[in-house]
Amino acid sequence: MSTPRWLRAFALAASAAASFLAAPEARAWHPPVHRSDAGVDLYMWSARYYGTSLATVPFVQFEPTPDLFINLQFPVALSIDSRRGGVDLRSESRAGLGNPTFALYYSDIDGKLTWYAGGRISLPLNAVDDVDWRWATASAGWAMALYDAHLWATDTLPIGGFGGIEYRFGRPFVLRAGGDLTFMPPLSDRVRNIGYLGSNDLDVVFQTKVEPEFQSRAGFGGGVSLRMVWVPTAPDVVDDAQVSLMPYFVYDSQKTFFMRAGLLLALDEPAGPAFDRGQVASLYLQFGGHL
Repeated sequence: MSTPRWLRAFALAASAAASFLAAPEARAWHPPVHRSDAGVDLYMWSARYYGTSLATVPFVQFEPTPDLFINLQFPVALSIDSRRGGVDLRSESRAGLGNPTFALYYSDIDGKLTWYAGGRISLPLNAVDDVDWRWATASAGWAMALYDAHLWATDTLPIGGFGGIEYRFGRPFVLRAGGDLTFMPPLSDRVRNIGYLGSNDLDVVFQTKVEPEFQSRAGFGGGVSLRMVWVPTAPDVVDDAQVSLMPYFVYDSQKTFFMRAGLLLALDEPAGPAFDRGQVASLYLQFGGHL
């Protein structure tokens, strides 16, 4: 008896897929902290009263000397159809620049382990005294579930240090873990907004991130990013910690192009729980190229 045509087609497709996934030219993905890239991170959040907020963070990372890296970020915020103070402002759009950020760090690969450590400083463009500017950048901070608050903090000069590791458990699985500590001294007597609290004293922000990720030989993969932000100097009346979770899909050609797409979900107050009215559930997209 002859083999059914559909079964032959299925076997042929399965064979082709197996050959593609096991392509001999494929190799382990290079750690993101140990390569030269240019690209952009996009977070889009929409909620009643706040409208639609878009946090756009173009970046470039390069290696001027072996194992020494420079990372530059240029955040831009856009807010559309927002309400403020009970007034309907749906016909208005607002935009502002975040704090351009310069980071210098050392990264080394030792077998399956990659580690890095360095420092960072942000130019305080958010000291600009413009209501629309500050509204847009504050909304962008919420769109990122208050992570990387140094990009959007107002009236301060954020200075910090950071470090972390990436460890490869066999071919398909890697684990990343890192954290940073940022000091935010005041630049004026006015109340400062660092994402979700007001202050005119020295503030300290600690954040950490853990990412387990699976990677196929074809360049496709996915994982989960667990993030936590803690402001130990926050007033007692304010929730001083924020936890968020982002499942994501990733593709890396390993030669030219890379991208990541996910859904950022705030898990607790003040930005969460996600999907509650006015709380944070943001679409995330990253794309760029290897230099």
